[in-house]
Amino acid sequence: MIDTDTLKVCIQGLEFPADVHDVVERSEENGCPRSMVSQVQSSPNRTFSSQDELLCRLGDTGYCHLG
Repeated sequence: MIDTDTLKVCIQGLEFPADVHDVVERSEENGCPRSMVSQVQSSPNRTFSSQDELLCRLGDTGYCHLG
């Protein structure tokens, strides 16, 4: 599972919906650790509608909402 607190800092300023390239670019601009950027890049989801969806898809089920 990804460290969601660190990821939240890494994606500050990111507007959703965002594709994986937007997430990676913002993460790199914000000095995110390379290991975390790699986790984002390897996500099978290519577009995220919200921060919660991003965090859910990267393994933090506390952000997964049943619809």
